Amino acid sequence: MQSNIVTEMDFRFPPIVLIKSNTKPEDAIGPKEGKGGCVMSFIAQTIAKRKVSCFGRENITCGGLATGFGWGDGFKDEDALDFQATFLSCGVESAPDREEYETRLGYMKKHTAEMFREGERIFTDFETAKENIKNRPIYDTEDYVIFKGLEDLKEGEIPQSVIFTVNPVELTALIQINTSFRTEGAYLLTPQASSCQAIGSFTFKQAESDDPKPILSPIDFAGKRKTKHFIPNEYMHLSMPWKLFLKLEEVSKKSVLQTELWQKYK
Repeated sequence: MQSNIVTEMDFRFPPIVLIKSNTKPEDAIGPKEGKGGCVMSFIAQTIAKRKVSCFGRENITCGGLATGFGWGDGFKDEDALDFQATFLSCGVESAPDREEYETRLGYMKKHTAEMFREGERIFTDFETAKENIKNRPIYDTEDYVIFKGLEDLKEGEIPQSVIFTVNPVELTALIQINTSFRTEGAYLLTPQASSCQAIGSFTFKQAESDDPKPILSPIDFAGKRKTKHFIPNEYMHLSMPWKLFLKLEEVSKKSVLQTELWQKYK
């Protein structure tokens, strides 16, 4: 696909798209079957090296990933939800049952156990973490999520998410374009979500809105750490549903991108 925004802005990292499918592409990179972990290192390779990446239900190893890519809530029971709420808050310090939590950590590798003992501290306490987890947007569709460059989008393919990877100047320009046709309300969202959820399910949710907003991420250092070998730390993601991307494409043809001001920054 030819994009006016891409042409005008000449990104170091052109946008990629997320497509949901029941068919797995043969040439895609991704975790081996039965293995999961954080997927952001593979997505970073799609961003930086333009490699197609793909993830399936067989790669789910945490509730966060399941939710992020629209495969249910990822929890087999209430105990599993409580375990993640403990980890996303202050670890052992937040655990409703510290002894039980420590027992589960005993089955992990030392480095992983220490991370879970300290907690990711995305939320201030267990109760806040659990309420936020329960309020995540939940979908359960298709078996695979595919990431590829916007330029490789085929005729008739409709992405569920378009993901820009931008430096502060590029982000400023996109925010200005996104704001230029609006008159009220919040113009940009920063949900307290993992990287995969921000570009996935939280963006899917915006597609349901008559006035969709872009999602700024990542704000989780665990996810950001997985991309640092391919993407400099100052870069952020700005994801949006397809219909908002098409709106920005049209608006961008008569925007700050045609001004002398932008040329000085470009």
